[in-house]
Amino acid sequence: MEVNVLALLVGIPLAAVVIITLLKKRKVSVMMREKKQYLMDLADSWQDSAVVQFNPTTLITEDVYQDLIDRLRKRVINNNVKDPEQSQYGMPVNFVETVSKHLADFYELDDLHSVLKQFRHFKTQIGDVNLHFIHMAGGDKNSTPILLLHGWPSTIWEFNKSIPLLLKQGYTVVAPSLPGFGFTDPPIVSGVSPCVCACIFHKLMLRLGYNKYVIHGGDWGAIIGAVITHIYPEHVIGLHNTMNHIHMGWRQILQLAVGMFAPKLVYTTPQEEAFFYPLSGMEERMYKKFAFFHIQTVIPDTLGYGIVDSPVGLISWIGSSLVLNSAPNNKAAEWRRGLLNIGIDNVCATVLIYWAMRNSQAAMRLHHEFYWNDREYLENFTIPKVPVAISNFPNGMIHLTKFTSWRTFNNIKQFTYHDHGGHFAHLDNTEGVVRDLVSFIEMLAMQS
Repeated sequence: MEVNVLALLVGIPLAAVVIITLLKKRKVSVMMREKKQYLMDLADSWQDSAVVQFNPTTLITEDVYQDLIDRLRKRVINNNVKDPEQSQYGMPVNFVETVSKHLADFYELDDLHSVLKQFRHFKTQIGDVNLHFIHMAGGDKNSTPILLLHGWPSTIWEFNKSIPLLLKQGYTVVAPSLPGFGFTDPPIVSGVSPCVCACIFHKLMLRLGYNKYVIHGGDWGAIIGAVITHIYPEHVIGLHNTMNHIHMGWRQILQLAVGMFAPKLVYTTPQEEAFFYPLSGMEERMYKKFAFFHIQTVIPDTLGYGIVDSPVGLISWIGSSLVLNSAPNNKAAEWRRGLLNIGIDNVCATVLIYWAMRNSQAAMRLHHEFYWNDREYLENFTIPKVPVAISNFPNGMIHLTKFTSWRTFNNIKQFTYHDHGGHFAHLDNTEGVVRDLVSFIEMLAMQS
C-alpha cells in the first residue's frame, strides 16, 4: 500500500511534467509551421517590380554636410564630471569630443562619395519596402553569388573594403541596406521584422536571377541569414556568420556552468578557453553592452527623436556602439583602442549616412519588431542540413562554443577563432573575415 502511494506521489507529478512538455513542444511545432507558412505566403503576395539604378551621393550633399558641421561646431557637451575619461556612466566625454571634432574639422565628404561611387547601386520595391542594394557582378558568369547582410548600427559602409576583395576573386556580391537603414527607406507599415527582412532579401536574390547563393551576415544580418536558410534551405548553398546567435538548451547551459570552474573539462581548444573563461567576465560585458537592446526593444522612438535631430546624439549612441564592439573587453574605458581598431573615418562615414537619411530612429525599431514578432520563432528553429561556417572574434558581441552552436546549426563545416577583431569584423579585421568566407565557399565547391 505504501509503495502504491509513493508511486502515485512520484508518478503523477512526473506524468504531468511529461504531458506539459509534450503539449508545449506540440504548441511550438504548430507555431513554427504556421509562422513559416505565413512568411512564405507573404513573400508570394508581393508583386514584381523594376530594378532601377540609384546614386546615393545625391542624397549626401554639401548642404547636408555643412548643416552637420554647423551643428557640431555649436555643440554643447557637458557631463558635469571632473575626469573627461570617466566611463562608469557610459562613453567618456572625450570620446564624443574626439569624434565630433574630427567629423567637423577633418573629415572630407569627398572621401565618402569616392568610396560609394566604386559600387553599382540600385533600388527596387519589395512589399512595403523601397529597398537599396549594391550589386556587383564577378568576373566569371558562373561565380558564386554572395548575399552580404549587415546589422545595427551598421550600414553597407561596413563592406566598403570587403566587396573589392571578393570581386577581385571573381565573386558576385549583393549587399542590401536593411529596411530603415542607410539608403533603404523606412518601412511605411509596422511589422517589418527580421523574419520579414529575410523574405525580402530572398525575393531580391530571385529577382536578380540567383536561385542559389551563399549568405554572409553579422549582427542582424547573421540572424536574418539564418532565417532565410531555415525558410528556403533549397536556395542556400551555405551560411557564414560573424555573430553566433542561438537559443541555448540545458546541455549548452551546463557546459558554460562547468566551464566557470573547470574550463579544461569542457573547452576543446586553447582558443575556446581564452574566449569563454572566466565566464563571469563575459557576463559582465554582456550585461553592460546589451543596455541599448532593452531601450530599443521597448521605447526606440523615445530615444530616436533626439538622435535624428542631433549629430552629437548620433555620435554618442551609434558611434559608441561601433567603437565599444571593437574595444578590448568591450569596455568604454578602452574607447581609444576601439576607435583605433575600427577607424575614426568609418565611424564618421556611418554617422554621416544616418544623418543624411534621417533614419536612425527607424533602424532602432528593428529590435522592437524582433521582440514582439519573431522572438519565439527565432528561439526554436534549427538548420539541420545547410552547411554553416562561423567566425569568432575576441571583441565580438556574442561568443558561443562549437558544441553550443550545434543546437541550432546541425551541419557546421567551419568554426574559426581569430586573435583580433570585433563585432564589425569587416571594419577591423577585413582580411580575416574575407579569408574565412572564401575558404568556406571553396570548401563547399570541392564537396559539391
